[in-house]
Amino acid sequence: MKLKGRVTAYLPEEIQKALEEWAEEESRSLSSLATYLLTQAVKERQQKQKEPN
Repeated sequence: MKLKGRVTAYLPEEIQKALEEWAEEESRSLSSLATYLLTQAVKERQQKQKEPN
């Protein structure tokens, strides 16, 4: 996957801590985890948009 953009996000402290713990558990950076989670969310949304109403 070719990375192009950069995003700055301001998170509630408890969410940031939870994400940092999650990233550490998976031996990945917080940035890598955020990229993965956002990619999954976009794919899920795109799939739902393709479904007939």
